[in-house]
Amino acid sequence: MTGHLSGDDFLAMFSAAPGLAVALMAPDGTTLYCNETGAKMFGGGTAAEHIGRKLSDLYPREWAEEKTALLRRVAETDERLLIRYIWEGKRIEAQYQRIPDHEAGGPRILVTIREGVTEDRLIPEGFEVVKIDTSNFGPLSVLTPRELEVLALIGQGKSAKEIADTLGCSPRTVERHRDSIGKKLNKNDRVSLALVAQAAGLELRDAHLKQVGPMPRPGAGKPAAPRPASQVEPSPDGVRVKPQG
Repeated sequence: MTGHLSGDDFLAMFSAAPGLAVALMAPDGTTLYCNETGAKMFGGGTAAEHIGRKLSDLYPREWAEEKTALLRRVAETDERLLIRYIWEGKRIEAQYQRIPDHEAGGPRILVTIREGVTEDRLIPEGFEVVKIDTSNFGPLSVLTPRELEVLALIGQGKSAKEIADTLGCSPRTVERHRDSIGKKLNKNDRVSLALVAQAAGLELRDAHLKQVGPMPRPGAGKPAAPRPASQVEPSPDGVRVKPQG
């Protein structure tokens, strides 16, 4: 059924979903369209400020390069990817899929982003899960790798003894780490710490991810790039690509 949907159909369908960030990207990382939810999630400002900009204009270099490589992969192979990462201390999940459009002059990738993680049994058929190697821990960046490991296990409901057994240390050491985490995050009880860990979807492996800095606001730094030959604009019956020239 989806094979008969146009690019405009896809955008109109997803852009109206509440709380869902939606963007249309070129394989080189240029934003052709994003909704207002997407603009907020991509660093603030208005959607119009993001159109025509590349990921490398808005994000740290390592993060932008990793995402752009995935966009190119989707454009070249027509694979569908479900990408998981941590941004500003929250677990984010993005779907990348190439969409049909015979007027855009090249492949375009529909990107939908939301907070949280889809249960494995609910992942749409045909999507490959990809966990990227860069992250932004936001308020959690004050924690050491060992503290992040302890926090991840707290989020899984582990006791001090269970955490100690997993990490090969004593329960007393775990308690010291937990006290330090609480002071750094201004959280005074185990339940609050568990909620923070669950919001980030922390896993043990995340403690050793490469951390990247915050992104600049869209109005700062590099000037907006000229809009590409095809720009996306809203229309009364959805969103359409408007050829230029």
